[in-house]
Amino acid sequence: MTPDPEGRQARIDANESVGEELRAAKTQALFREVNERLESLNDSSTVALPRGSFICECAQETCAEQIELSLEEYEAVRAGPTTFAVAPAEEHFFPDVEDVAAKHDRYWVVAKTGAAAAVAEKLDPRQRHGAASKASA
Repeated sequence: MTPDPEGRQARIDANESVGEELRAAKTQALFREVNERLESLNDSSTVALPRGSFICECAQETCAEQIELSLEEYEAVRAGPTTFAVAPAEEHFFPDVEDVAAKHDRYWVVAKTGAAAAVAEKLDPRQRHGAASKASA
């Protein structure tokens, strides 16, 4: 049997790709967890302000950009466990692990794909804790 360096490299590339998908999903899940906490703070301040501040939920581990969403907009994004609100710019979109589901002036909605979608669903705090959507409460 002859060595198959191309097949080995393809497996390595595939493993690295899955690793990147998982890292991206975990990063976004962490930002979403922070935004879940911010939502409750924003909920109390929206009496005076129509929108609250949230952090970009993109896959960049060092991103700290703030985005403004109304609570209704945030809940619409959170309606799916694989969707995330990101700053409205290409550098916050990672086409290898997500699709742009919607573009708005103040934010974009991205939807995780592949293995990243499964991880995002598993790490969704609302799914994990069995909590019903606040929108239906």
